[in-house]
Amino acid sequence: MSKYQQRQPVLKIKNALASSGLHIEDFAAYSAEAWCVVGANRSGSDLFFKLLSAGQERDNLGVKAEEFLVSEDIAVLSFARQQKIFEAELDKDDTDFLDRVDPGTPAREFIPDLHKHTALIEAFGLTPFLDQGYRELSTGQARKLLLLAECVRRPECLLLEAPYEGLDPGARTELDRCLRHLQHQGCCLLLFIANRDDMPDWSTHIAVMENNSLVCQGRFQEVQASEMDGVWQHEPDFRVDMDRPEAWGAGKGNAQEGDSSVPLIELKHGFAAYRGVEVFRGLDLIIHAGEHTLVSGSNGSGKSTLLHLISGDHPACYQNELYLFGIKRGSGESIWELKERMGIVTPDLHRNYYIDTDVLSCVLSGLFDSIGVYKKAHTSQIHQALTWLKWIGLEHWKNKAFRSLSFADQRLALIARALIKGPELLIMDEPTQGLDEANRNAVLAYIEKIAHENVSTILYVSHRHDEFRSFFTRHILMDDFTVTK
Repeated sequence: MSKYQQRQPVLKIKNALASSGLHIEDFAAYSAEAWCVVGANRSGSDLFFKLLSAGQERDNLGVKAEEFLVSEDIAVLSFARQQKIFEAELDKDDTDFLDRVDPGTPAREFIPDLHKHTALIEAFGLTPFLDQGYRELSTGQARKLLLLAECVRRPECLLLEAPYEGLDPGARTELDRCLRHLQHQGCCLLLFIANRDDMPDWSTHIAVMENNSLVCQGRFQEVQASEMDGVWQHEPDFRVDMDRPEAWGAGKGNAQEGDSSVPLIELKHGFAAYRGVEVFRGLDLIIHAGEHTLVSGSNGSGKSTLLHLISGDHPACYQNELYLFGIKRGSGESIWELKERMGIVTPDLHRNYYIDTDVLSCVLSGLFDSIGVYKKAHTSQIHQALTWLKWIGLEHWKNKAFRSLSFADQRLALIARALIKGPELLIMDEPTQGLDEANRNAVLAYIEKIAHENVSTILYVSHRHDEFRSFFTRHILMDDFTVTK
């Protein structure tokens, strides 16, 4: 017999008002229901998610409600929780007291009854990484690990923020299979979605968020597409039309300057591994200025590792025959001299940007290639950063703590950080992760503008087929090193 009791209310909220301005007039979810909660980035959906997942910290949100019921057996996966686990692992780092690097909690310890789920672990592509420490996992691997851990625990209610972000098509299919199994067993699912392509067709209900309130809810088949137009068709939160001179100021470089015969990137028989686990080997890659390159492939194929190799954030960069801007790595050059010519936004940078700093300093730090600002910025640099804050619609939050922003707004700030100096090489690893459909498309439109104006040469990693745009002149599939033009 299932541990779930059918038609039991798992969540029930009536006339709830939070100090953030969130107002939930009436919402109830029951066992065996699968809710798709759709909302743009600043619609209040993040506040609703925070309210439901707050647990014992809910009193800190200043909530007043006529009725408020949330199951105690609730599992939560969010960007914030993933970050919290990562920082907890950093706090437990005992490397200074050992004669070796402390890898942290092994991945296998996050999965209860591990031996019962070997097929699922294999399907998620996590088998080779079970003995790695959590801090050694990429953000994508860590996300899959936590997703799997919550799925196999079989909670009464499972609350997921943007569950398909960072997953390749195979992993998305496996996640769907896991979630549908849980739902058939009676688990109540709430999936918070910001892109229409991520809406699972097996959902039983839909709730639509706008202006900090639920404006529509009902059974999946009964909610009309027009009732979600506000989610998909709203204006983006930033100015796509910001012109180049105002945006980039002096800039550090231009994609068409210098000797065009010298590649920006040249890698010969490239290889990389983590703790003895080979990620890829035998990769030959040449990218000249203006060759905007898309990198795709399954989870674990080495997409992010390749970018880390190029940016100097993987130790194998010195063991490879790798040339950047015509300079051989390991020949005495400073990585900071090279990074002056790069703009970088990756999930790992986002994960490591956990210092206590404000939003203005975050954007400014792109001029100094640092996490945080540790030298006095010139007036012109501050003006440049404020221009970018206006671009992403956060100029009024310039003094707000970076970490207090929603995940999506943090990601927009990091994109501005990468673009602020108009770098020769723009390295972007799933930069639109967490952004809603309108903002995702607007970011891609702006990147296309960068490509057409020859400001930067773009190296871009994505799983999403809706991001495979025509301005990419080359496409590398990491699964078999296929290069197409």
